[in-house]
Amino acid sequence: MPEIRVTPLGAGQDVGRSCILVSIAGKNVMLDCGMHMGFSDDVSPPDGRLTCAASSSHFHLDHCGALPYFSEMVGYDGPIYMTHPTQAICPILLEDYRKIAVDKKGEANFFTSQMIKDCMKKVVAVHLHQTVQVDDELEIKAYYAGHVLGAAMFQIKVGSESVVYTGDYNMTPDRHLGAAWIDKCRPNLLITESTYATTIRDSKRCRERDFLKKVHETVERGGKGAHEPEGPHLLLHGADREGQPLLQALHHLDQPEDPQDLRPEEHV
Repeated sequence: MPEIRVTPLGAGQDVGRSCILVSIAGKNVMLDCGMHMGFSDDVSPPDGRLTCAASSSHFHLDHCGALPYFSEMVGYDGPIYMTHPTQAICPILLEDYRKIAVDKKGEANFFTSQMIKDCMKKVVAVHLHQTVQVDDELEIKAYYAGHVLGAAMFQIKVGSESVVYTGDYNMTPDRHLGAAWIDKCRPNLLITESTYATTIRDSKRCRERDFLKKVHETVERGGKGAHEPEGPHLLLHGADREGQPLLQALHHLDQPEDPQDLRPEEHV
């Protein structure tokens, strides 16, 4: 059996900076290349010239925030696989991240706007369930992860050996996204996100009830929109995983409840 070697360069023992280097039958694949939300240090991706392929599971910065550094400053010149929505959203968040780090915090030795553009030129956008033949032996396939728009799990295969990497995934469908789905398979190795693996959360509908209750209370007290000068303010942010279902809950405020929505949430 060919050797499978896994080197966690981030997120091995903490939350943030997901970056896993997998060597399978002599093929090196980088799975995610994120930054850490809590601190900065000198840990860097390996020599990009030694890597056959790279993939990004979704557009959150702890999974893609170091991609321009890896491709433009370390020397990786191969394909970067991600879904079409991730390809569209990723450069927007990377540029915001760069502006905050460089323009506001004054960080040096940081990637530039041009580096972000050059990095994105190396992206190969893939469809879910599409098998991509990287070379004569290495193939990659993306599966629906249900975490955020465009989030994917990846199966990496060389001959009969395979590895499945999940990134963040969600098993409880909501108003915004469905549950993660993957073909029945028997990988030699499963690398999975486990941030909330031991956490039992309230059902989404229970959280929506609490949110809508606060909305009613704010409005009854004479609440105003965020742009209005007086009264208690209601601020809505719809860009993340939790924000979109809450906005849709407001939109569907008068619809009857589905008892199935009261079951506990499965999210990792």
